[in-house]
Amino acid sequence: MTTQAVFLDMDGTILNEENRVSQHTNEVIQEVRQKGIKVFIATGRAYDEIPYLVPENFEVDGILSSNGAVGYINGQEIFKNVLPMETVHKLVDLAEEHQIYYELFPYYKDRIALNRDKTLLLSEITTDKTGDVEINEWKSRQEAISEKLEWVDEIPEDAYSKFYFFKKHKSEIKKWEEIILPMQEELNISISHSTPCNLETMPSGVNKATAIQAALKYIGIDHDVQTYAIGDSDNDKQMLEHVDYPIVMKNAPDHIKALGKEVTRRTNEENGVADYLTEKFLIN
Repeated sequence: MTTQAVFLDMDGTILNEENRVSQHTNEVIQEVRQKGIKVFIATGRAYDEIPYLVPENFEVDGILSSNGAVGYINGQEIFKNVLPMETVHKLVDLAEEHQIYYELFPYYKDRIALNRDKTLLLSEITTDKTGDVEINEWKSRQEAISEKLEWVDEIPEDAYSKFYFFKKHKSEIKKWEEIILPMQEELNISISHSTPCNLETMPSGVNKATAIQAALKYIGIDHDVQTYAIGDSDNDKQMLEHVDYPIVMKNAPDHIKALGKEVTRRTNEENGVADYLTEKFLIN
């Protein structure tokens, strides 16, 4: 019997305007799982921050975090990809040179930035919300600065999953992309966006599609599975192109909607994923 598996993005997809999963969405996800359908999170978020975004009784069959850099099944790490330390130092140097806000994500710890860059990073976030930044992302940056970002004197030798880069104007992040895009091979990185105002770099060859392949193979259903994915942004592109049934959020930009076989009737702020899952899997 063919297994069905659903992969859900978080920001702009199952997260609402408060950057949280509503209890209603959670209840629908649990009902879908009770029908034997596998449900996974596939997010750019770090694994350790997910518990703060979901209800206490939230459960899924697996979590693919940091844009596919790390995967968990039943709380057990099944794969992990690491940025080379040479790349980490080079990207920090480049961000400083070009005055780019950054957060470095180590595994299992708070994200970090250098003390010498504190003035630069705070100046980007502590001013008024202006430019092109979306409210959800602005709230996430406020939370990062106040609660999640650790300031260090030197970047420690460690395992890092990704860099997050941010500017309030999408034209500025586009210029930043033009700087590092030609350096992908040299830096051994892959590049993605989750909004027009950010850019994320992961280890080379890493994305949500590669994570889906690894997760399905690990649980032994990679040859007999019907896959669905719901997303809204550029870092969902490979995932949407990879699965059998790509579904795109109503609030997604047009170029992402073009990748979907269906578009949800409602936005992320209207529990659009819960509405889609109910219609697709729960109503006979």
